[in-house]
Amino acid sequence: MADMPEGSSRDRFLIAADDQFIESGYDRCTIRAIAARAGTSLASLSRNWSGKQELFTEVFRRHFDPIHAAQNAGFDALEASGELSARAVIAAFFGSAMLGEGADVQKSHRIYSLALVDPSEEARVITRQLAEPVRRRVIGLLRQCLPDLNEARFFLAMNVVLGVYIYPLARGERLAGVMGFDLASLDWNEAVGMLADMVCRGIEG
Repeated sequence: MADMPEGSSRDRFLIAADDQFIESGYDRCTIRAIAARAGTSLASLSRNWSGKQELFTEVFRRHFDPIHAAQNAGFDALEASGELSARAVIAAFFGSAMLGEGADVQKSHRIYSLALVDPSEEARVITRQLAEPVRRRVIGLLRQCLPDLNEARFFLAMNVVLGVYIYPLARGERLAGVMGFDLASLDWNEAVGMLADMVCRGIEG
């Protein structure tokens, strides 16, 4: 295709899979449509991946791994400082996925968030494996910071944290359209702090 960046057929297949996933979601992505979008043959799949699930394991991993590495680095720094607080943990968790400039970074964040909320069971199998270590870590850190919450309240608090984390990335563009808000005008550095403040006031109140 004319607008497909140059590179190996493998790279073109991965980029096309990114774009097809954003537009259609996991279940409606087909190998045939991805190959057509990439301007490559279906044989490219069999040379590189055994099937759709293996392909999307790599597609998702390319976007998940850098975000998770940044989150873990933030958590490591907090633990090393000895100054753990719920707000600091939440800001580190949010910031790693929301911050960054450039179309590629924004695209990566969008794929990441959409993958986490995709209803396909096969997609959930892939994302669960990729996201579980970081998810368990943030739960453990927040449990340390919020020892006085009973189990029910802590469970609901984690729903708030994870919901606030995912929704702006996965659905923020749609909400901005409904509200007539210029999403491009949002300073995500400030937004991360504001969201962390809002969440902490709610779960600690």
